[in-house]
Amino acid sequence: MIFHGYYTDVPPDEVDRFVRSQEMGRLVTVGADGTPHIGLYPFAYDGAAIEIHLVRRDEQMEDLRVRPRCLFEVDEVLGVIPSYWVDPENAVMATAYHRTVIFDCEATISEDAAALAAQQTRLLGRYQPEGGFRPVTPDDPLYRGAIAHIAALRLDVRARRPKFKLAQNRPLDTRARIVEELRKRGRPNDRRAADALQWTIDVQER
Repeated sequence: MIFHGYYTDVPPDEVDRFVRSQEMGRLVTVGADGTPHIGLYPFAYDGAAIEIHLVRRDEQMEDLRVRPRCLFEVDEVLGVIPSYWVDPENAVMATAYHRTVIFDCEATISEDAAALAAQQTRLLGRYQPEGGFRPVTPDDPLYRGAIAHIAALRLDVRARRPKFKLAQNRPLDTRARIVEELRKRGRPNDRRAADALQWTIDVQER
């Protein structure tokens, strides 16, 4: 992935807002033979670290026990546009829009039952804040079996690389036209894509 400056100049608070708005992210690890492994997981993020859990026998767990350095990627696919929205003849102008953040992380693994129960409580607090479940404790028979099969991962963030590809390389009037076309087209993600491109216009006009 190419990280042009006009796509990566995103305020840190906007990066954090975006990451917290997403429900799943991808963990990338490397196996002993150099094969990359990838998994898609729910997560919690506090600005400094990412929390997820894996089944203890997962191949990515084997990777991390030996090579704790990993990547965690959060993205939002917004959609593609036809070239003629930008230029009436040049097919090169067809493109895709997305928001992506790649975290370079160092993983710490815990199989401690109390730590796992605490982590599950934090994850439930994010995904199921309304409750509707019995409190997760390490000695509760309802949860003891499940806890014995998983491991808690804390991914400490060492660096992060955002790429918000939202037509920032186009003049404001071109971006405005693309926003208008997205709103007219009305595919499932077009409204979000239009809002995202409009954000770049609003930021530049301030």
